Amino acid sequence: MEPTDRRRRRTHAAVLDAAADLFASRGFRQTSVDELAEVADVALSSIYANFPGGKADVYAALACRIASVHADEMTEAIAGAEEPVELAVFDAYLRFHTARPAAFRILGLSDLGPDDSDLFVEARRRVHELLGGVLAQAVSASSSDPRTARAEALRLWSAVNGLIALRTQGFASASEVDAILATVRSELAARVAGR
Repeated sequence: MEPTDRRRRRTHAAVLDAAADLFASRGFRQTSVDELAEVADVALSSIYANFPGGKADVYAALACRIASVHADEMTEAIAGAEEPVELAVFDAYLRFHTARPAAFRILGLSDLGPDDSDLFVEARRRVHELLGGVLAQAVSASSSDPRTARAEALRLWSAVNGLIALRTQGFASASEVDAILATVRSELAARVAGR
């Protein structure tokens, strides 16, 4: 989806950077295309030249970008794991989502539907492919049998995302979330050591 022309690539990146900030802080529906153009410091026409479907196409492209970064970071963590790989995967997943609390929502394309953007179906396929690949790598690198490893990864990842959502929405304090996540990690370490 990224343009080959250098100037259009810079505009594309600036718009996605602005969208990441605005969608995380204000939400997709509360962000206008005019605000995207202003924060990205580009002309409104440049947004439509790069993203013909406007804000919805920006959202779809941002989901693909986030998924790609997430997959790269997780792949790097798995490849460089010196401790049990399960702990390295958990830590990398936690770092990624802690730094980007809105990523889970955007990766799920939660604010779009197929009628909002021609890119929706392709973005959903791409995100699923990238994150499914990460999950497959984590399962393959685990010392557990594949079914157990997959269930463990999904359980841990859902715990991370759920706790971050609770903190973001103000239902749990940062210290509560940190304490629970430390317990989750400790329990994982004990399970891995017990194998």
